[in-house]
Amino acid sequence: MLETAAPTAAAAGSLCGVRRLPALALALLATACGDAPSTPAADPAVLVAGAVSAMEALSSAHFEMTRSGAPITVEGLIFDRAVGRYAAPAAAEAVLSMHARDVAVQLGTISMDEHTWITDPITGRWHELRLGSGFNPAVLFDPAVGWVALLNDLRGVTVEGQGGDTHHLAATIPAARVEAITAGLAAAQEVALDMWLDAATLHIVRLEFSTDGADGRSDWVIVMSDFGAPVQIDPPAAG
Repeated sequence: MLETAAPTAAAAGSLCGVRRLPALALALLATACGDAPSTPAADPAVLVAGAVSAMEALSSAHFEMTRSGAPITVEGLIFDRAVGRYAAPAAAEAVLSMHARDVAVQLGTISMDEHTWITDPITGRWHELRLGSGFNPAVLFDPAVGWVALLNDLRGVTVEGQGGDTHHLAATIPAARVEAITAGLAAAQEVALDMWLDAATLHIVRLEFSTDGADGRSDWVIVMSDFGAPVQIDPPAAG
């Protein structure tokens, strides 16, 4: 009778070449051969719900809004960029970078509750805008029409990328929310949105979308940072 030879050390070490093993051994073998389990896809509804909670609790933030493409005007000047800060519950201030022909202009703006002030491009003096006109960055954070309302109304949300510092989502913004997220600069219209959420806090950190107007297509990027940093915003001094 032939005796079965004991496996050699070389044969025992060739685990990745074994074809028939019990299920548990196969799982261990996959790990040993470098087949790490994939990260399960994030649920977009869970991410959006987390972003709603994060933005509802927001006390302050730094924001930058940039427009390229077709021009959008504020006070007769073409809007290029706004850099500013928000403080809860309803205050925001920003410096607007504008231009007229080849002349670059910077305007200051402050919004508090129902009031918005802007500086005159010639004299630099503050004047108050009528309600609903001009650039009002506080609207972006308004609990009724700002980020929270936008998140609650997003349609067709999908996860485009996850891992690392952010989650990338794509969705459709209904027409009723576009005017608010452009701080009153773009007319109501349905648009496609790309949105990035901080992976740790689920704060909105970046938005990209495009709008159409009388002069063509405008491309927008909004970036937010410094969440919860101390911010003090006061109304402009008289005169």
